[in-house]
Amino acid sequence: MATKKTGIALVGSTIVDELAPVLSPGQLSYVDAQKFVDKEELAGEEVRYSVGGMATNVGVDLAKIDGGYPVAVFGKIGNDHRADIIRRILTDNHIPVDTLLVSAEYETSCTEVLHIRIDQGRTERIYRQTLGAMGSFNVEDIDFNRLAYFKIAMFGYGLLLPQLDKPDAEFGTVMGRVLARVQKSGVLTALDFVSPGPENSFKFARYRRTLAFVDICCINDDQASALTNYPDPREACVALVEELGAGLAVVHCGAQGPSYAFTKKNGLVTQPNFVVPEDEYKGNAGAGDAFSAGFLHGIHQDWDIGTCVKFAAAAAAISLGDVSCTGAMQKEKYILDYMHK
Repeated sequence: MATKKTGIALVGSTIVDELAPVLSPGQLSYVDAQKFVDKEELAGEEVRYSVGGMATNVGVDLAKIDGGYPVAVFGKIGNDHRADIIRRILTDNHIPVDTLLVSAEYETSCTEVLHIRIDQGRTERIYRQTLGAMGSFNVEDIDFNRLAYFKIAMFGYGLLLPQLDKPDAEFGTVMGRVLARVQKSGVLTALDFVSPGPENSFKFARYRRTLAFVDICCINDDQASALTNYPDPREACVALVEELGAGLAVVHCGAQGPSYAFTKKNGLVTQPNFVVPEDEYKGNAGAGDAFSAGFLHGIHQDWDIGTCVKFAAAAAAISLGDVSCTGAMQKEKYILDYMHK
């Protein structure tokens, strides 16, 4: 008798975020003031460190949701202080670290996250990325035998994994070949991206063929529109399934909302955003990953699609309560109560 698959594996972007405080245009910021004077004399930036990237963000969020199933992060780190941060945060959240490969050649991947306050109190983010060890992450680094025990395996970010973004004549991308292999082992595949810019849109186009090997495509509206050429996120969500072959499509639309989910069986589901009071809003870093974590949790628990996307929207709203990507996430019961209130 076959063993029932359980748990969620996150494969890919394993990154440390360096979070600078929210700044206003024209504001002078002192990066290292605390090294030289008392903070009362000259306030400096207090940089915070947290995990970043799909695998670490979604993994920690899922661990905090605490569904009672295994969560694992498959990625690659360096041999440096940022690697120690990742190990500590994963360990603190009861996620094993033995699935992390260590590169002797490259440093741990890092994203500098700068928050800039713009008009009407809104905040925008600027990212500076060091590819580091994840830049070398390739097919040979993936433990397919271990992945086969999980119910769901999510991969990402596409466009931030150079070795998996490479073209493949049959599967669109090397990532597609990986997803097809994982599907054959009976594991549900999921995929997420970073948003393409003009300089890498040609790479993104390769993924159109790859979506045929994706069971759960959970992406934002810009990505969905770029893949399908439909500006309307509702039409793009449907096209991800009907035209590009994904099994289930979810399109989250950020602050403007709403979000959408589509399968051929259930049709289109629309989920409005939850309203977050201004005094509870600290930053939107990681909101998309929080949405993905909430949705994957619902799929793992065999909830209906409508409940999954509502739980995901609630998880994303809750995530806005901390400047880091994962600091505000709560347990399943808290999120369910939040949904109903």
